[in-house]
Amino acid sequence: MEKVNSEIQKQLMDIIQKEIDDPSVGLLSITRVETTSDLKESKIYFSLLDETKYDKVEGILKAMNAFIRMLLGKRIRLKILPELKFIPDTSIKYSVDIYKKIEEVRKNDREKESK
Repeated sequence: MEKVNSEIQKQLMDIIQKEIDDPSVGLLSITRVETTSDLKESKIYFSLLDETKYDKVEGILKAMNAFIRMLLGKRIRLKILPELKFIPDTSIKYSVDIYKKIEEVRKNDREKESK
């Protein structure tokens, strides 16, 4: 399944970069793909540079799902081409937020120690 997920991720990145002509998509990255063992569904996790656009971009990807899936089917050969489910991946933002909070606590601790 890792090979299938990797190939789907690679091809989807290429399709989105080259075939989707919508400037509101901006810089999009496919962070991971999880395909069920029966190949019926692939969860496509994506992240954006502009985190305020997640809802809009998710809507665009859902609206273009059939087109994207058709192009994917032309590029890879699978017995069953999975349905694509696009999901915003906010884990990077979450990690950055956690890092900022840790740094804030450390700063507060240093300030308390210096008093």
